[in-house]
Amino acid sequence: MALGGSEMSDESKSGGEDVTEPFDQVLIRVLAAAQQFVRGNSTGIKEHWSHADDVSIFGGGGRHVRGWQLVRQSLEGGAGLFREGQVSGHVEVDIIARGTSGDLSYTVAIEQGEALMRGHEEPGPVMLRVTQIYRREAGTWKIIHRHADALTARA
Repeated sequence: MALGGSEMSDESKSGGEDVTEPFDQVLIRVLAAAQQFVRGNSTGIKEHWSHADDVSIFGGGGRHVRGWQLVRQSLEGGAGLFREGQVSGHVEVDIIARGTSGDLSYTVAIEQGEALMRGHEEPGPVMLRVTQIYRREAGTWKIIHRHADALTARA
């Protein structure tokens, strides 16, 4: 995972002592959870999401939902499109931009790799443009929004 982009402090703007886990550490774990996701397992990525009613997702397949229960179902359905096999799915995440201000952080990234889709014997490409927004909650950073769409080749 490339952690490029703007370097901004993870320290709270409230002036008090910050006990929040560093954003870079969270991103490393989110990447590990993304690897499991493209192998059909949504458990890890769900742990990195806020379970609040205001979370939202614009999924790579074009669907959009709001509220933890619907986002959870969307994540489970998305992971269910993938499967394990002799070739493990993988995704590289190239973070183009990122930042933190107060209790919010964001990443803008390209996710590329390959994965085995249910019903297929050969791995297929995974190529997405992704923006994720995180909120400081209970001493860590939780995803509150994900917007992913297909990365298309330029003509």
